Amino acid sequence: MEYGLRSYEALQRLMWFLFFLVCLVVAYPLSSPYPTGASDLSNSARPLTPEALKSAGLWIDFQWFHLQPFGKFMTYLVWVALVFLAGKLLWLGIQFTGKMLVRNLLARHVVQPARHPAHVHGSVQAGPGESFPVAALLAGVDSLPLQILFHPFQRLRLMLSKRSGSTFSAEELIEKERRIVEMDWQILYGSWSPYRWLLWLLPILGLIQTSWLLYQGVQPALAGHKEIQDVFGSVLRSFIPLGQIMAVTVLLRLGLGLLRRIEDLYLSHVDALLYDRFLSRLPFHSSDTLILLEAMKTQFQELHSALRRLERSMVQGKEDTSREQI
Repeated sequence: MEYGLRSYEALQRLMWFLFFLVCLVVAYPLSSPYPTGASDLSNSARPLTPEALKSAGLWIDFQWFHLQPFGKFMTYLVWVALVFLAGKLLWLGIQFTGKMLVRNLLARHVVQPARHPAHVHGSVQAGPGESFPVAALLAGVDSLPLQILFHPFQRLRLMLSKRSGSTFSAEELIEKERRIVEMDWQILYGSWSPYRWLLWLLPILGLIQTSWLLYQGVQPALAGHKEIQDVFGSVLRSFIPLGQIMAVTVLLRLGLGLLRRIEDLYLSHVDALLYDRFLSRLPFHSSDTLILLEAMKTQFQELHSALRRLERSMVQGKEDTSREQI
């Protein structure tokens, strides 16, 4: 079980790392059409009027956002974050579909066990093949095309995997499910780490970009070529990239919070589904139960044989006594 869980964890972490690499590749052509502006504000030295400051066009115009030296790189990182959110949303849609398919599969092959003690005893004596519908469930999982896309099917397959020659037990399944649940929550939380790095990096780049534009805006006044009031418009415009990138970062964080809560909802539904529809409906016994039952069965058979021999000897003794009396 240990190697199967480690392999599952390594595969899931590798999948999310490759997913982030795909986001980096897909975002590059999306950010390319945006032009990169010049590294100075010579074309933006016009004074800002109160009407211009109140207009929405000034704040949604991203021409300053693409100025050198970090404008194009910030645009690229924003697109990486957007592609990441879109990919996560698509992944969640696929997994909710997989959850419904797993629910239908469990409804077909796992039934509520009988409450009568004789039936429960019979189900345990029948052996693991009948108590646990492993073959039927694995056949249902294998019959689904592209099952690697569905996380619930991967979890169900991992739960049903066992070492050759080992005995299936509900005790082992519950312990394995507990470890898989903890692992999945940690993996999905860690899958957002690159996205969080982007959200920390964007404001830092925006601050550096604003500082550079501010330096370029006041440089003519410091050199004596212009008066301070002449470069006031350039100074104000240099703060617009920082304000825009902060607003974009806030929106991206809202998207992170929303999708994280949807992921938590998905994981809680999968955990409840596999426990309520599968684990809670299996006859609970440990891996030693079948061995103990076989040993008790052998002892009862030996005791029954001894009683039969004693009964035959007593009957034969009574017959001999009757003959002597006659």
